[in-house]
Amino acid sequence: MHQMELWQQFLEQEVLPLRNSKIQELHAYYVRHRQEIVQGIVPLFDAFCERVRLQQEQGELQACSTLHVSLMRTRLNQGDPAYMLHASDRYREGEMPASGFLYDASWIYRYMEQWFEECESSRKRYMNRIDQVALHAWQTGQLYPFHVYMVHAVRYAMDDIRKLDSFQNLNKDIEFEVRVGEFQDHEVTESVYRMNGMQRSSITCKGWLESKLTSEYIYEHIASVDLTQGDYGEIDFNYARFEEVKLSSSHMEGTSLLGTRFMRCQCDHVNFGETLLYDADFRGCDLSKARFNGALGGRETFVDTHGLFYGMNGVQFQGANLNHASFRYAKIAGDFTGAQLEQVDFTGADLAGSQMLVQDRFRVQLTAEQRAAIEWVEKNS
Repeated sequence: MHQMELWQQFLEQEVLPLRNSKIQELHAYYVRHRQEIVQGIVPLFDAFCERVRLQQEQGELQACSTLHVSLMRTRLNQGDPAYMLHASDRYREGEMPASGFLYDASWIYRYMEQWFEECESSRKRYMNRIDQVALHAWQTGQLYPFHVYMVHAVRYAMDDIRKLDSFQNLNKDIEFEVRVGEFQDHEVTESVYRMNGMQRSSITCKGWLESKLTSEYIYEHIASVDLTQGDYGEIDFNYARFEEVKLSSSHMEGTSLLGTRFMRCQCDHVNFGETLLYDADFRGCDLSKARFNGALGGRETFVDTHGLFYGMNGVQFQGANLNHASFRYAKIAGDFTGAQLEQVDFTGADLAGSQMLVQDRFRVQLTAEQRAAIEWVEKNS
């Protein structure tokens, strides 16, 4: 067998299955301990924001444009996985002085270290025909499936962080965001929270969205605009945040809404048919007569080739008005607790992984199979 064929066999039969096994273990740990993880992140952010505010008062930092949560690759290579919190303004975006605020991410990277060790054991079984240096170099390029759990954790914690007095009292630039990435590597960074204080007018915003520009709307913050009866089909709105937006009677068929958040939005009569809804958040929104026919929003879907889970939280409909909405033939793992569900059409829908209140058990028209697939919870659970 040629060396390249041997290498490919080693990856496919040993390295990738071992990686995926460790990612699944990490995922299970994250799901079980998510609240505990958040409780470790929020106080650190609180103290850090107080420090940043003090720097601003002393004139050391202008209006904050970005709060960074950055993996320290050197520390990771030394067996001390840590993320550093640091702030920048628009004049110092490239400067990243050490802040002293470090988050211990051992709970993530112990699984990567175990993967390295198991791969080394497998390599030795190949009679050292696999080069150790080449293997390690390849593995270090596989950081993201592990690192993404820090992205998930901080994004999840932002619900609590944004309510902190220390966070609210920061002097923020008109465009502000929180990003999780790698220290001094602007290519490996991801926005987990964005605030845009320079919002477009309703007419301008509607025209901008209907232009359907490629990759223009990911992570965007769109607030307080009237976008009713618009055509926003097949747009990528992944991880965007709509806040107090009127979308009534709009067309959003085929849009990508991975992790997209709708806060206090008016989405009645919107066509969300055939959309990707993994981790979309519609809590408290008006979705009366909205159509989610054929939409896809499962929970904990694992993609082997990338070592990534989609659907960390399911689709969140808690407290939403879903009266007369339609989910015909959709695949939705939704949290419907506290939602208004009068005459919702679930014909042919796969509701595995969904939650509903016990009191709604016979208020919603479902098949016996659908009822069995739903987790029925008490009101205060």
